Amino acid sequence: MRQADYWEPLDDGLVHCLLCPQDCHIRPGKVGFCRIRANVDGTLMATKYGRCASYAMDPVEKKPLYHFYPGTYIFSLAAFGCNLRCRHCQNWELSQADGEDVEMTPAEAVAMAERWSSPGRRCVGLAYTYSEPLVWYEMVYDTSKLARDRGLKNVLVTNGYVREEPLKELLPLVDAMNVDVKGFTDTFYKKVCSGRLDPVLRTVEAAFQQDCHVEVTNLLIPGLNDDPEEVEELVDWLAGVSVDIPLHFSRYFPNYKMDEPPTPIESLKRARDIARSRLRYVYVGNAWELDLSETLCPSCGATLVRREGYRARAEELDGEKCRSCGTEVSVRNA
Repeated sequence: MRQADYWEPLDDGLVHCLLCPQDCHIRPGKVGFCRIRANVDGTLMATKYGRCASYAMDPVEKKPLYHFYPGTYIFSLAAFGCNLRCRHCQNWELSQADGEDVEMTPAEAVAMAERWSSPGRRCVGLAYTYSEPLVWYEMVYDTSKLARDRGLKNVLVTNGYVREEPLKELLPLVDAMNVDVKGFTDTFYKKVCSGRLDPVLRTVEAAFQQDCHVEVTNLLIPGLNDDPEEVEELVDWLAGVSVDIPLHFSRYFPNYKMDEPPTPIESLKRARDIARSRLRYVYVGNAWELDLSETLCPSCGATLVRREGYRARAEELDGEKCRSCGTEVSVRNA
């Protein structure tokens, strides 16, 4: 571990963590809400620096990122820990539990991404994903710097729950984000996730303004965040940022501490229809039977990218333009 960034010492050995909106005041020998930033003798330490709980080579579509080098792969890695407590967490074994991890320095992570790339499996970079990468801030920052120097891309798959200053420092190194906007009310965030909505929205807006490629995911949970009015508010806000930001509605299944039944297919279709009235690119995930993962040209409707599961194949996509009509599309592919 190493000394953490973004904190201040307080009286009586306390430390104040300034990384995320949980605003933790941590006593000596204790950890913050994320469970991996600890007060060690009056100093805030990043306890999982150089430690990796999970890693794999994934299709970039799995993040999900549908408009960022479609059909390529990305080296994915994670640590234990998270700064939210989502009752429905799909990766709770990493975010809310502890287990064995392995040593992995920033240099080793970058080397693995380079080594695992091959002519038939192009690796475009590294994705900090699975759990919450922003609480692994120091490791992500140092690895991202090395990756950028080696010509690799950096991707965050994140809940977006971070303060403005650390985000501002990290963003110049980040090429793409998928931000999980879990609901569109503070009530949902407080009741289900132990957080607040506004910091997440600010993260999306700040990333887009910095020319970071952004996609948004919304997991629809029956009776909690799938009301059509709430979906309309989410869509209206996102359209106000940019109508070109891809929105992924994802089907919920019972997990962790939540046993509500899976999202009805009709709820997913309804949300898709609402979003398509304002946004150019809308997808539905975790419901392969709907076959709503193709990327279509917003001008002529040609199929730019066809997907089967996580496999993607460019059809009418020519660089970052539609081959059929010449329209420029918001796909980073050059």
